[in-house]
Amino acid sequence: MVERNQRFIPKLLLYVAELAPGSRAKFPNQACPLWFTVTTGNAIATCFAMTRVLLVEDSADVLYVLQVELEWLGYDVEAVSDADAALAAARRTPPDVIVSDLGMPDMDGFELIKCIRKIPRLRSIPAIALTGSGMDKDVQEALALGFTVHLMKPVDASELGARIKQLTTRCLHRKAS
Repeated sequence: MVERNQRFIPKLLLYVAELAPGSRAKFPNQACPLWFTVTTGNAIATCFAMTRVLLVEDSADVLYVLQVELEWLGYDVEAVSDADAALAAARRTPPDVIVSDLGMPDMDGFELIKCIRKIPRLRSIPAIALTGSGMDKDVQEALALGFTVHLMKPVDASELGARIKQLTTRCLHRKAS
């Protein structure tokens, strides 16, 4: 699936460029990661907010595959390989959802979520724990420490996307009321 997506995305961008010669596309950058606009002199698409996901995984292969799959599903993904980088990224630009591996060297996912929950503006961000272990003890600990959902690896991208959508929708309803 990753190989197919890698071939498809550049072709899609070329196709868009062929449709609108001389058009200018503005893609999300670090300063403004939540907006995506496409213009051809006049606006042809309205801006829409993209759900921002902070993805934390120490395995480079798993990190890459999950990032590509989530981006394919329409999420704005910031992918990092350790908990320290995750804390820095979350402080810099709070995500809408955190998806974190539990078994990482140095600081594991349990310690990461403890640190996240101590930061007032990050305290209520939904978090998904990813792990290869489905033992009741691990699931209970993850939920008790502040994760909202626990999913087993390997995780299906559509299931992960559905959980992210469910958590962000629930969060929007809570903010609206």
